[in-house]
Amino acid sequence: MKRYNLRSALAIRFALLVLAAISVISIVANIMISSEFEEYVEEQQQLEADDIAKNISSQYRSEDGGWNIDYVHGMGMYALEDGFIIKLYDKDENVLWDAEHHDMTLCHEVMQSITILMQEDRPNLDGEFVTHRYNLEQSGAIIGYLDISYYSPYYMNENAFQFITALNRILAAVGGVSLIGAVIMGVLLANSIVKPISKVVEITRKISDGDYDARFKESIRTKELHELVHAVNQMAESLAEQEALRKQLTSDVTHELRTPVANISSYMEMMIDGIMDPTPERLQSCYDELQRLSGLISDLERLHQVENENLVLDKSDVDLRELSQTVMGNFESQLWEKHLDGQVIGDTSIVFVDVGRIQQVITNLVSNAIKYSNDSGVVRVVIEDTKDSGVIHVEDSGIGIPQEDLKRIFERFYRTDKSRNRKTGGAGIGLTIVKTIVQAHDGKISVESEEGKGSRFTIILPKAGSM
Repeated sequence: MKRYNLRSALAIRFALLVLAAISVISIVANIMISSEFEEYVEEQQQLEADDIAKNISSQYRSEDGGWNIDYVHGMGMYALEDGFIIKLYDKDENVLWDAEHHDMTLCHEVMQSITILMQEDRPNLDGEFVTHRYNLEQSGAIIGYLDISYYSPYYMNENAFQFITALNRILAAVGGVSLIGAVIMGVLLANSIVKPISKVVEITRKISDGDYDARFKESIRTKELHELVHAVNQMAESLAEQEALRKQLTSDVTHELRTPVANISSYMEMMIDGIMDPTPERLQSCYDELQRLSGLISDLERLHQVENENLVLDKSDVDLRELSQTVMGNFESQLWEKHLDGQVIGDTSIVFVDVGRIQQVITNLVSNAIKYSNDSGVVRVVIEDTKDSGVIHVEDSGIGIPQEDLKRIFERFYRTDKSRNRKTGGAGIGLTIVKTIVQAHDGKISVESEEGKGSRFTIILPKAGSM
């Protein structure tokens, strides 16, 4: 399929749009102006005929009942040049002066000339010469009659047609200039749109080639283009972070695998060579290392399971406080070893959830709270019940989380303190599992923490009726 340059396509479409608009405006303007002008000409023609009747009426001499025929003759010949053919009668309808009788040839020439001109320039007008009679009065009495014949509904001379032609030329010139301006504006508009898009395309190509540091740094004033650029920059930043996490994961998993594998290999090699006897203690040490490997694999399997789109939730009603007490009881020995005070307080809150999954969430958060709490501290689970949801707060008085790590704490394989994580074990995916399970229940999870004072994780689970 043939592909078109966006700059050319935008410029052409913009020019065509403007051309169409100019054409419509020109046609409408021409029709309206022509119509108004024709009405004006028709009205002026009628006014001129009225003035002829008025002027001729003034040539009546009331003292002797006669007319100034010389003046009438002059006015009649002058009016003939403008397309008016007059015939004057006295009050008894006797003809006093007739333009056709005076110069029939000239009258016919005028009528023929006007008819031909109008038929050529206004073929659809269907006009003809018509005669209008005026009653001439003086002091309320009839003094005569005047017939004025002229082309109806209107007559335009050559000057009028030249005016219309000049007007059309002006409209055409304005349209042409506007079209040229539209093309220029279209090119400028296309450039303003295409330039950042081309830059975005270039950046996305760099990103696809693995250059995650590529960014669009120019300021964009167009809202949609700004959002596009911002989205691309965010994508690049996210990919860069994911790449860093992937590399960190490789490093972490390598570290987690290397130590137990090296220890097991060392023990097995020495026992095979007879350098070391396979005592229960040494076999137990090998078993512990294998358990570490098994634990890492289990964490990865759980992450894969909860992130799977086909994760099925087996929901039922459960009391969050009772569930939390059960979880806290499972950690009795760990709490005792670190001299920690484990507490479950708050309201009874019944929610419709997958009990096993939510127990896994609470277990993970309580386990972390115990791991990162100082001896003789407090680990507390607080339950709140609201109209629309059940709320779980898991609090500890431990070492806390750095502020710069709070926004990324739920990312896969993100480790806030490598030495601490390696000491406590795990690959940094427990909180990712927690967040995924909570979101699968249409819930929300957040964290507040201060270094040296502890952390507080909050989970909000909607009740069945509020979803």
